[in-house]
Amino acid sequence: MEILMPALSPTMSEGKLIKWFVKAGDKIKAGDLLAEIETDKAIMEFESPDEGILTKTLVPEGDASISVNQPIAILESAFSSTSKSNSEIKAKLSVAPLNTTKKEVKNYQTDPAIPEFSNKYSMKPEDVSDNRIKISPLARKMAEKLDVNISNIVGSGPSGRIVKADILALEHKEKTTQLEKSLEITGQEKIVMASDIKSSERISLTAMRKTIADRLTSAKRDIPHFYLRKKARVDKLLDARETINKKLHIKGLKVSLNDMIIKAVGQALQDNPYCNVTWGGDHIVKENFSDIAIAVAIQGGLLTPVVKNVTKKTLSEISLETKDLIIRSKEKKLTPTEFSGGTITISNLGMMGIDSFDAVINPPHGSILAVSQTQMVPVFGDDDNVEKATIINLTLSVDHRAIDGAIGASFLGSIVSYLEEPITLLSGTY
Repeated sequence: MEILMPALSPTMSEGKLIKWFVKAGDKIKAGDLLAEIETDKAIMEFESPDEGILTKTLVPEGDASISVNQPIAILESAFSSTSKSNSEIKAKLSVAPLNTTKKEVKNYQTDPAIPEFSNKYSMKPEDVSDNRIKISPLARKMAEKLDVNISNIVGSGPSGRIVKADILALEHKEKTTQLEKSLEITGQEKIVMASDIKSSERISLTAMRKTIADRLTSAKRDIPHFYLRKKARVDKLLDARETINKKLHIKGLKVSLNDMIIKAVGQALQDNPYCNVTWGGDHIVKENFSDIAIAVAIQGGLLTPVVKNVTKKTLSEISLETKDLIIRSKEKKLTPTEFSGGTITISNLGMMGIDSFDAVINPPHGSILAVSQTQMVPVFGDDDNVEKATIINLTLSVDHRAIDGAIGASFLGSIVSYLEEPITLLSGTY
């Protein structure tokens, strides 16, 4: 039976095989760890759907852009003919043998409905022909695109097969040779300035970056954003935070300004239930609990883990949960349930020194709150004397399909009210 690349997250269309935990010849039981797979959002472990003998692995460690439902290994089992996690494609597989030109390849199954590149490691007619170069479909496509001559390439794959890495290595070698030739001194002496040498690097998109690009392009194109801006004076909030942290110090805990903003947004959602919504295409979903996503920057992109039921948690509980989610986001160890759900995202760039910015809504959320750095500014006091005040700029990006202007304005006003009068926010324990 074929073990297929599983869909390990709702938005996963392809993945990267980080590590094999088994090898050919191992006896496998259902539930045994087979591999570690990187999706567009996390690194997850993949368990065997059946038991048997692993006869062959079809993709090497480190291989990226493996499509969902693409075969990655062969398991000899008497119980099923395909992976349980992808049983829906079982009906599409045919048993007709493939006739080749010179050598017969036994037990090769194919289906016209399945694209040729769906298993780039399967043996195809050109692989067994004596007159043709052994090359994977992906490597052939890259060679044609880059105009690379493959006739002199010695493949590093099985049986001398040319693979993606061989094409990339040749491309790099040719670029280096061209650069060296351009720097040769011929005839009269030439001085080559650094500015005359074009230096660039082509960076392939990761699965995460592709997902970010697709989702945010769709969001900016399809969601009618409007923006509400408001300043919040946070002197009292900072004083309250200092007092709270003195109390929590003996427990080894410390709350951040962002933890308090999460709490304020959660309570404001309860006060403005028609902002606690997501867009469903032909309907709007109104939630009862305040589940809030936080934007976490990681290498190569960002993730939005969700803090659940914020209003039922103390500040110290929110702080501990947020720190844990941030750490595991950077390690790509989140589970799908931890980055799914919520109705609003908080994007805080205050620690980066940003004065203000407009964030793009994370669909299907109804809004996203952009938080700036704290700033010291002069203001007029009650007696018209000028005094110092600490403010933050808040920008609420709103999906006009789900939330109207007046409702969004009330929501942002509630957030600011809780931040400026934290006694109303901290009436419970912290």
